[in-house]
This record gives sequence, C-alpha cells and structure tokens, in this order.
Amino acid sequence: MKILVAEDDLDNARLLENILRKNEHSVEVVADGAKALQRLRDEKFDALLTDWMMPEMDGITLIQRVRAEVESTPLILMITAINDDDARQHFLLAGADDFLIKPYRSGDVVRILSDGIARLNQPPPEADVRVVTPVKVNGLPPFVSVVVAAGTGGPSDIHQFFRSLDRNCPASFFVVHHGPDWMMKLLARQLKQESGLPCMVAYQDLQPIRGHVYVAPGDHHLAFSPPPVSLELNQDQKENYMRPSADHLFRSAANIFGKYCIAVILSGVGRDGSRGARNIKATGGAVFVEDPKAAAAPSMPQTALDTKVADAILPLNMLGEAVSDQVLRLNKELAAKKKEE
Repeated sequence: MKILVAEDDLDNARLLENILRKNEHSVEVVADGAKALQRLRDEKFDALLTDWMMPEMDGITLIQRVRAEVESTPLILMITAINDDDARQHFLLAGADDFLIKPYRSGDVVRILSDGIARLNQPPPEADVRVVTPVKVNGLPPFVSVVVAAGTGGPSDIHQFFRSLDRNCPASFFVVHHGPDWMMKLLARQLKQESGLPCMVAYQDLQPIRGHVYVAPGDHHLAFSPPPVSLELNQDQKENYMRPSADHLFRSAANIFGKYCIAVILSGVGRDGSRGARNIKATGGAVFVEDPKAAAAPSMPQTALDTKVADAILPLNMLGEAVSDQVLRLNKELAAKKKEE
C-alpha cells in the first residue's frame, strides 16, 4: 500500500513511518498540508494520514481541498491529540474517513488502515444477471418510510437533505450513517434543532411515528419488526465492513413498507446501500441518489448508479424537494387504499 503522511512533528512522523514500513507499506512523509496536496496531485496514493495542526496548510484545510481537487481520492485519516466530540465532528465533517488519537498503538494504525482500505476497495456488487424476487408485504404499512444512507461527508449532506425537505412531509425517516455512537447522538440532537422534526437515536422495540426521524445507533444494525411496526437493533455480522449498514436497513424496510418506501443514498465510501436498494426497487419502492459528481465521497452513490437502481440522480439541494413530492404522492395513495379496506 502506498501511503502519504503529512506530519510536521519529526518524532511523530518517524514513529508512524516505522509502524507502516514494518507492515510492508510504502511511505512518503511531508511536513505540511501544502506539500501533501501537491504530492496527491502529482501521484496516486492509497491513503493519506494527516496531522491537524501544521504550518502552511492545516489538516482540516488539506482534507477539504483533497476532497474538492484530487480526482483519485485516497483513504483519509486524521491524526490528532485533540479528543473531544466537537473536534472529532469537525474533521469528520471536513471529509476524513476515520481518525487516530495520539498517543496511538501500532495495532490501532494497522487496524484502521486495513478496515478503511478494504471498505474503499470493495468489488462492485454483482451485475443484475439474476432477478431480485419481490418480497411479499403483508397488508398496508402505517406510513410512508424514507430510509437514508450516508458515510464519509455524510453529516453535512444529511443536514442539507433535511433542511431542504418540506417540514410537513408526511413520512417517517430512518438514517444510517457510518460513524461511532457519540456521533449518532450528536447528529440526532443537531437534526432536531435544525430541521424542527422530532429526532432521536433509535432503540429496541420503539414504535416509530410519522413525521419523526430515527438515527441508527453506533455499532448496531437497524431493522423493522412486522406490524405493529417497531424498531429492532442487532449486532449481526458487519455488512460492507460496516455496522450499522444501509443494506441491512434497506432490506428490512422493503419487507415492511414495500412500494411505500423511498431510499436516499448520499455521499460515502464503499458500496453500502446499493444491494438493499435493489430490494426496495423489487417491491416497487423508489431510490433517490445524490449526484456523485458533487459528493465528497462519490463511491456509494456511484455504485447505486452502476447497479442501475436509481430512479433519480439529483444535486443535494434538490433531493429534499424531490423526496417530499414523492412522499406526498405515496401518502395520498396509501390513505386511499386504507379507506378501501
């Protein structure tokens, strides 16, 4: 693996270089963000490990510029001694895939790198050579559901998506974001403040309500139990190297909500969401995808396009309105069918 390290502290740079070389990685070290950005423009690297506080260009600015300006973006890890929720959110919002807190152990470096590269380099899902058999949905669901998937770059995308929604959008929203539990709690609090919608971290056996937002907790898959619909949390095997996984949520949503389910796939590394989106399509649901050309991490939305599951590919600022319109149509249809029962 070819790795670029941006670190102005010579001792820390040597420590990191030794750890990486002992694990048979090719390593290049630069002392500031400006030099790192130039090297990434000149050559392709598999991973960038960057310190936060550096001369010339700090790590946050470097990450933002790499996401915006480097065509073949590597795995990006932030290295910092600052260990609080606000700081961690700051560099994850900037576009870091993960982080290392100083002082770190060599095993932490190897594990985070291995997991990140495996997620980044997942092979594409199998081509649609087989037909996805629609699942049988028993009866009508209580409401229209919108299931949202996001990874790297996801927090800011999630915020923008919910800001652009109609505040009276008659659906329930279920969010999978790749991140630790503290980040999910923070995301839920911020979404509640910004969107005006009731928002909380999901918990076992909770019965969801229309008009509310539920965020999957860290290290737990989110799924649905049959009517009366309730939420189910589990720690089953990771999917796409992630837990929570969007594929896990999407499959379960397809089983419960059928055509009254809308999937939204936002910025993220890897392919999470594309397989589960096929289940949603098979039951008549719709799939909306952020335009990967403008995404901080395009691989999740791009994989959805490559597997031909997307009904609409839209810029982030247009997704909320499009989803709101689709929800209104489905809600009217669902209400009419319930009257017929």
